[in-house]
Amino acid sequence: MPEWLVWPALAFNALAAGLLIAGKFLKPLGRTLAMYCLLTSVFHLVPDDPWQMSILVKNWALAGGCLILSASSDQWL
Repeated sequence: MPEWLVWPALAFNALAAGLLIAGKFLKPLGRTLAMYCLLTSVFHLVPDDPWQMSILVKNWALAGGCLILSASSDQWL
């Protein structure tokens, strides 16, 4: 994976955290964060490494939480 992708990922995570704290765009943000967690979990699919597998499971758990946030939120803006 290219190292330059760290900076866009950092910017996305910072923006998403700020929007979550502010409580803005919760429904689309929850869906976007869930997809982001599922996408990044692919990079941790290393069955021989227990640490990487625990990160994969953590990402799936976070994706589930983000989907619950998205489903329970009535706020689009």
